[in-house]
Amino acid sequence: MLTCKEFIEDFLADYLDAGLSPEVVADLERHLANCPPCLTYLNTYKRTRELVSRTAAEMPPEMKAILRKFLLEQLAKDKT
Repeated sequence: MLTCKEFIEDFLADYLDAGLSPEVVADLERHLANCPPCLTYLNTYKRTRELVSRTAAEMPPEMKAILRKFLLEQLAKDKT
């Protein structure tokens, strides 16, 4: 029996990207048919992905450079 946690953490993204076997898809769809909270989560997640893909903007090169420098500094701190 599939749990809600397994659905969300292990299968949700692959389910939406059609990256699962037909057997796993059938299990997930049985779970969704009997689990309103997971169905609501799935619909919200799908809508969020749609909105983000429409509004994604390119990060300016100078911001990329600043972010890269910051992340590299943080990684260096973690190694010491």
